[in-house]
Amino acid sequence: MRKILLDMILAVGILLTGCSGWLDVKPYDKISEDELLSVEDGYMKLLNGIYIEMNSDMLYGASLSVEMVEVMGGAYVIGTDKSVWGNYRDLSQYDYGTVYWRARMNETWNKAYSLILNCNLLLEHIDSDRSLFSGDNYRMIKGEALALRAFMHFDMLRLFGPVYSRHPQQSAIPYYKAYTVTPNEVLNASEVAELIKNDLLEARILLANDPVRTEGVRMESPSDGSSNFMHYRNLRLNYYAVSALLARSYLYFGDKESAYRYAMEVIGASEDGVFPFVDKSLVTGSPDDPDRIFSSEVIFALSHSQRNTLFKDYYDPSRIPNYVFRMDNDLMNDAVFGGGAATGGNQDDYRYRVNWTATGNNRYFYKYSDMNDHGNIRNTMIPMIRLGEMYLIAAESVSEDLAAGTPFVNLLRANRGVNGIQELTPEILQYEHIRELYGEGQLFFMYKRLYAPVLFSSKASMNPQPSDRIFTVPLPDSETEN
Repeated sequence: MRKILLDMILAVGILLTGCSGWLDVKPYDKISEDELLSVEDGYMKLLNGIYIEMNSDMLYGASLSVEMVEVMGGAYVIGTDKSVWGNYRDLSQYDYGTVYWRARMNETWNKAYSLILNCNLLLEHIDSDRSLFSGDNYRMIKGEALALRAFMHFDMLRLFGPVYSRHPQQSAIPYYKAYTVTPNEVLNASEVAELIKNDLLEARILLANDPVRTEGVRMESPSDGSSNFMHYRNLRLNYYAVSALLARSYLYFGDKESAYRYAMEVIGASEDGVFPFVDKSLVTGSPDDPDRIFSSEVIFALSHSQRNTLFKDYYDPSRIPNYVFRMDNDLMNDAVFGGGAATGGNQDDYRYRVNWTATGNNRYFYKYSDMNDHGNIRNTMIPMIRLGEMYLIAAESVSEDLAAGTPFVNLLRANRGVNGIQELTPEILQYEHIRELYGEGQLFFMYKRLYAPVLFSSKASMNPQPSDRIFTVPLPDSETEN
């Protein structure tokens, strides 16, 4: 286990040489566990290292954001030519048993749990070292570490666990609360859910004095040259990000009343100016350098200094004849951004106008393309949780009558440049999720939660029907062998 920690620290040292500087950590070659956790700054370095390592291709730098899990969520049209599409054809057909995808899932699992164990290393020591910390740093560091542990366990549950709405008592994943090399038992899904909620609720209490609540996200370094630790709060699991994650998780676990309460807390913060809706002029008024991710609305993002590689590796039309990810044209034009009242689609939608660019007969996704202002912090952000999702959660959870959620969807749509809908339906709700969260790794989990057909195509007959086989990824070999 010590080797996992040191390997991560070495990787962090390499990554930090090209990062934007907001983490306020300097590269280093070797450091022992005792040295690292003997000073307050060492705890900050370990915590910041976990955030940076979440940018790994095995996690949110590809697999769990724009690539693997989005293929599973029907986001992309996958061709039949094996020489072009390779292993993606198997994944789009939910063949998780191939040698390639078993290995890929294993990598994602191992990387997530290695970071979870690093959270546990920090948490194992921090209570006995309280005297090391100044100000409110003890509570902030511990709160973020607990939230990170819950965040990664939640995504492992959503990926490898059963369909929660159907099988909450079914075997799921282990939940690690200690820094250990001893394999933990696999718990059932409802047991994991309780542990996730407990960690998030404790984190929320610890983060009660987060400056994001009084001073906003503070997207600038302190003028006196002091630490950035209390700045760039939307690049960390801040107080409101934990509330948003509680809303997301409670909805997944079927507790709509709690989901609504936490979503409304974040919406209230937005109305108070903490996460305001994006200014239209920054999206459509600056066509050469638009804010494609609607950065003011991002509640929690990772900062990836090479974020443009997401566009270059997966979406750039200049890659043709190699594979390029894009939405099915008919699905885009006849449903997601078309289709009229039945789908709520409209091509005046900012999400269409700014993120989709025509090349020939197709449109390609530009959300992660480089801004002209390369040094802008927005140019590094990979959204993890955004304000629009909170409006969709509130719409779905305000009442058992889905139509009661119509005002929430209409307020979101008004800030996307399109007219409101007459009445919210399950179909429109799903299309709004696609419009709002495309390319952010959330669509597969939405279909799994709803136990709904995955929308690959505008033709219903082409879309796979929900099943446990589709929605439950087998536990990796590294876990079953343990």
